[in-house]
Amino acid sequence: MKRFRAITLVALLVALFAACTTPTPQVVIETQVVEKEVEVVKTVEVVKTVEVEKEVVKEVTVEVPVRADGLPEYTGGPAEIRFGWWGNDDRAARTLQVIQLFQDAYPEIKVIGEPNGGTADHFQIIDTQLAGNNAPDIIQFGGNYPDYIKYLEPLNDYLGKQLLIDTPERFDQTALIPATRDNKLWVVSLGTNTLILAYNKTMIEAAGVALPKDNMTWDEMIAYGRELKAKLPEGVWPFVDNSTNTANYMSYFYTQQGTPIWTLDDGGKSYATVESAKKWLQMWADMRAEGLIPDADTTATYGETGTDNSALVAGKAAIGLIWSNQLAAYQAAMTDKLGATTLPVGGEDSYVIQMSQYLGIYNGSKNKEAAALFINFFVTSPAAGAVLQTNRGVPCSPVVRAKIAAGATKTDAEVYRIYNVVADRTIPQGPNLPNDQEFVNELRLIGQAVAYGEKTVDEAAADLQALIERLAKK
Repeated sequence: MKRFRAITLVALLVALFAACTTPTPQVVIETQVVEKEVEVVKTVEVVKTVEVEKEVVKEVTVEVPVRADGLPEYTGGPAEIRFGWWGNDDRAARTLQVIQLFQDAYPEIKVIGEPNGGTADHFQIIDTQLAGNNAPDIIQFGGNYPDYIKYLEPLNDYLGKQLLIDTPERFDQTALIPATRDNKLWVVSLGTNTLILAYNKTMIEAAGVALPKDNMTWDEMIAYGRELKAKLPEGVWPFVDNSTNTANYMSYFYTQQGTPIWTLDDGGKSYATVESAKKWLQMWADMRAEGLIPDADTTATYGETGTDNSALVAGKAAIGLIWSNQLAAYQAAMTDKLGATTLPVGGEDSYVIQMSQYLGIYNGSKNKEAAALFINFFVTSPAAGAVLQTNRGVPCSPVVRAKIAAGATKTDAEVYRIYNVVADRTIPQGPNLPNDQEFVNELRLIGQAVAYGEKTVDEAAADLQALIERLAKK
């Protein structure tokens, strides 16, 4: 497998938020100021023809009006747009603050915020709204955005105009690659994140056990869990049961096995095998039998979709899987101190520094220009970045990263440390399996069937493989 050394983030620790990717073939945009007025700076942007993923972009010349404050001009009349996202109360509060900042900058545009709770709830609501032709103008997505392309507005025509994300100085250009399909930009990245194991530092130190080391093997991690189990109080487990409550951890393991669940090979191909499914499910079944993860009933009590239903936050487990951009929220929800370590090493390189979330524009929107301006403000405004911090990941804008660097917290520093520790085993971000949310929902049911003894590991592994094959063709 090709190794990916682009996102080492060593520079990120030096300047905390330096650009985190290497150059990639891309559309090169040269900008020169041709006229300056008191209120408006006009620029002409010449897009030269270059090769992008073996496709040629035609040469175009666009006049781009930019205000004295550096924001793109709005050419429309009074407008109202809606923005739907998922996340906890902290994310909602930050997002609403940014909405107010945007409205102060663009008084003609009113933004209605629509927080939709957890990820599953969000997409259930969005699916219903899309079916009723009543979706928000701006929608937050994850890596599942390709499932929604038929509802999205291509953003190419907004680049360099309403979306000032067209140069490396403004925005990491490699962040545009996973957001692009068929040479069309469909969404804009909100930042990068990665999977980490968060641990209750206070609890582990109180138990008299050394803190977990980075880059343990799977066997070493399980052995550490056994040591921890012997010292933890009754009713507290070493690990959260993260076997099937997220597809990402399992995908990480599959890639280590050399059997990635989904790739873009041959237009879309799965290398998943029943053998990898058996290894994954058996490992967790053995951990459950040893008391290293909670019993089925306790696991079912915690949905593990956020801080309000987390066994880690509730003090029922010492170590759990979360996204790096969630560490601050988990710490804020606890009085015990949290630390972070890496996922286990083993097999092929599989660590991904990926785009955390995206924003896309509903193609049924009546105010697409206003929506594009909002997205631009959200990802490039230093004022917005100062409010959002790393809530949705490490920002892709070098300007925003520089702005928030001075206020970096110990929690943020822990995340940057993890980025560097895994730098030598990172790979490019791959695509989600088609019909991603259905996969996540069905995967949880398969895991529950094993935990409750309703199915054997072999039976569940066969079900899992069949599920992957079915969704890949659906």
